Amino acid sequence: MSTTAQTYTKENPFLTDLLVNEKLNKEGSQKDTRHFEISLKGSDIEYLPGDSLYVFPENEASLVNQFLDLVELTQSREKEFERFTKEVNITKASSKLFKLIETKLADANDKDSKELAAPYEGYNIPNIIADVKAKHDISFTTDEIIENSSKLMARAYSIASSLSAHPGEVHLCIARVDEEINGQKVLGVCSNFLSERVKLNGKNVRIYVHVNERFRLPQNTETNIIMVGPGTGIAPFRAFIEERNSQRDAGEKIGLDWLFFGDQRATFDYLYAEEFAAYANKYNLKISTAFSRDQEEKVYVQHRMIEQGDEIFKLLESGAHFYVCGDARRMAKDVDSALREIVSKNGKDADEYMKALKDSGRYQRDIY
Repeated sequence: MSTTAQTYTKENPFLTDLLVNEKLNKEGSQKDTRHFEISLKGSDIEYLPGDSLYVFPENEASLVNQFLDLVELTQSREKEFERFTKEVNITKASSKLFKLIETKLADANDKDSKELAAPYEGYNIPNIIADVKAKHDISFTTDEIIENSSKLMARAYSIASSLSAHPGEVHLCIARVDEEINGQKVLGVCSNFLSERVKLNGKNVRIYVHVNERFRLPQNTETNIIMVGPGTGIAPFRAFIEERNSQRDAGEKIGLDWLFFGDQRATFDYLYAEEFAAYANKYNLKISTAFSRDQEEKVYVQHRMIEQGDEIFKLLESGAHFYVCGDARRMAKDVDSALREIVSKNGKDADEYMKALKDSGRYQRDIY
């Protein structure tokens, strides 16, 4: 199967149905992680485990109408509603917007744009404009806002399914962003669009696939793989495991699949727990878990790696591939440090060993 020539692109996304919207966390969790299934019926879209899916979000209608009530329209209300629903990110202000405000306040205010922006951390554009207008006699046009705002871009998500296991579908695993900053409710544009506003089977989701040749299963199916994917970092590894299980069902000889998964609490936050338990039983999937808040001292995936470092090293020495997906700021660095520690403890130069793994394509990361 080839994914190099896709009909649907950023400029020409596929309009399709959301089939499933399921919350993965159990009642009592502090998180809201969703499993989505999207139809590919009627398209030529193909993908491989490791690829990403781009989803075009839309702004919430009530937020768009709140915004349009605050500004001078340069086109009809209908056209402006369409523009600000699909084209402009009004959930977060760009630095250019505060430079525009600075220009408008030039005669009455000696603050620069950075000082102006500071109190508005977490504010969406409608709330910024409402507050600024309440304090100063200035106005804004829709064209001015468009010129000084970021575009509403498609969001990329690691694909959480194998096409072999789910013909005609693509699955995603996404954390819904809902937090408070500076007294303002901050909602992730795309995660809340899919979670709260897209009706099932409504032909209302625009998507296209991004091919990621740098995050791939080994060509030799007998190769062992080690996967580290806490939280929504599990997504591509669900795809990896499904693909290798499909190959097993077809009678192929497949190497070991070893998954390191972590989250807050096992009772509430073990994503796809039933699936993985079934795979462990039927296909000998090896699973190591780390639930940080199930004990007084927090335990993360890198701690589980250290505990089983000798076995990891033996697998690497025999040609295993090592994969990481998830948070780039902390987790990926901690996992990398743990891997280096394992290598050093086994008498190897960590820098040389890690470089060799990367150069051979046996250490691959999909981090964000």
